[in-house]
Amino acid sequence: MKDLCRGYILVVEEDHDLGRLFEAVLTIDGYHVTVTHHIYEAHRILSQREPDLIIFDWSLHNAAGYVWVDELRTTAHTAHIPILLVCGMQPPRSIYEMLASAGVPIIEKPFDLIAFNRCVAALIQPRARAIGA
Repeated sequence: MKDLCRGYILVVEEDHDLGRLFEAVLTIDGYHVTVTHHIYEAHRILSQREPDLIIFDWSLHNAAGYVWVDELRTTAHTAHIPILLVCGMQPPRSIYEMLASAGVPIIEKPFDLIAFNRCVAALIQPRARAIGA
């Protein structure tokens, strides 16, 4: 019997309520989800299991999300993992351009859940086809 899980998603979200919303929405959509509230914990999780997608905000209290994007993109074991940023406000133009050139889509809060789910599926589907899942 084929596993019904559509993929594994790591969510880094400081707002506990929003973290629970992400977990509920993505779980209902068939994903296995781990939610953490700190980049430091996300690093530990990444060392144990590779996600199919990482979702986080570009502006975090404990680290700058755009700096973490650069770190993820320049580290061999994470460079291939898709990233989705969900932002409370649009980053400054220079950061937005850097993220766009790194192939990182941005969804602004508040967001439409249907559009969010479509974006997640689009980011995971090409990866699943590439590895034959």
